[in-house]
Amino acid sequence: MFKTNYQNIIQNNRIRNFVIYGIGQIVNLVSPLLVMPYLVMICEKEGLGKIGVGFSFALVLNVLIDYGSYINGTKEISINRNNPEIIKKKIVSIYVMKLFLLVILIFTAFLVISFIPFFNKEQAVFIFSFLYVIGQLINPTWIFQGLENYKWISFINIISKAIYVAGIFIFIHKKDDYIYANAYLGLGLIISSLIGLISLIKKYNLRFYHNVNQDALRLLKEEFSLTFSQLFLSFYQYLPIMIISYLGGNGMAGQYRIIEQIVMTFRTYLQMFFNFIYADVCLQIHMSLKNGISNWLKYNGLNYLFVLFLVIIAFVLTEPILLYFNIPSNELESMIFFFRLGLIIPVFMAISFALKQLLFALDKNKVYINITIGSSIFSLLVFFLLVKNIGLQGAFLATISIELMVLVLYGIVLKPIIRLSKE
Repeated sequence: MFKTNYQNIIQNNRIRNFVIYGIGQIVNLVSPLLVMPYLVMICEKEGLGKIGVGFSFALVLNVLIDYGSYINGTKEISINRNNPEIIKKKIVSIYVMKLFLLVILIFTAFLVISFIPFFNKEQAVFIFSFLYVIGQLINPTWIFQGLENYKWISFINIISKAIYVAGIFIFIHKKDDYIYANAYLGLGLIISSLIGLISLIKKYNLRFYHNVNQDALRLLKEEFSLTFSQLFLSFYQYLPIMIISYLGGNGMAGQYRIIEQIVMTFRTYLQMFFNFIYADVCLQIHMSLKNGISNWLKYNGLNYLFVLFLVIIAFVLTEPILLYFNIPSNELESMIFFFRLGLIIPVFMAISFALKQLLFALDKNKVYINITIGSSIFSLLVFFLLVKNIGLQGAFLATISIELMVLVLYGIVLKPIIRLSKE
């Protein structure tokens, strides 16, 4: 009987995919936690703060280089997964669009790094961080998500993070080496993504076609509103460390980076879960609204209980977690308070991720865009004022309040649809 049940589990495609995907994502989650104590020890809090600012700069640019591919691109490939010709054209047109964007971003980044003093004084960090943007351009994970090919997604994650971790421990030896930290992250993503993209080129015989430039320009126009909203969302997610560095210095930015990395591990996990079930949720809702929303609720309900369980564990183990990151004893008490305050964020974030997924699956992109732009502008204003007046505590209070506000707005929009699906 045990053997029969075991075979049934192995034969379940979704469970097998989740295990494969989960292995790659565990590496994704663990790798920053492995290198951060070492970076704190070698480069100190100030160096870690500068690394964090450079990484946030790259993440903002990544939103522009992705340009909706992880939302609408993945959705289109998921729906048309049995039509190779449509998939082929979609892949090629999106990559041509990304090349157009890369030229614009290189020029923009050059101007920002050269002429804005905040960026110019650490220009080496930002230049090396741009390698991560190039890696994200090449990264074909959005295609594999649409195809639900989790072996390749895990392969890309594992290889890229292995190169990153090896680069940090082998080549970072002195305080000033902080400028290279993000370069190894970028090189890892470039190498692993190239391998994945080459496999797709061979499988689908990807080639430029006659009207590819026109299709790429059309995509630039169609995806502009969504990307514009995602850019504002990235400001809300990634500019805070720059604001803290500007107002409180790199030492405070380093403190924030340590707590953010631990707390935002939840964000990485939630994004992983979002990506894993997104294609399936889109397909099921496309086929049947009632069944699709029912399955969406089941997936995300179970996931929310898991997130709550992890938050409780992190709350109980706060002190040993922070000691692992080489927090000085004279800062430990205040860091424990900030960390536990920050743990409130993923409690709300888990719900907002689930609701955001449903908005996209139901083609409520315009509503999402309006909420995202409005809340992001408001959040940056609140964040700046609270950090300026009450320091690091204000950073976490601002984030908590905005997460709660977004969650409520999503809920108001989706409540009638969820109620309709139950009738």
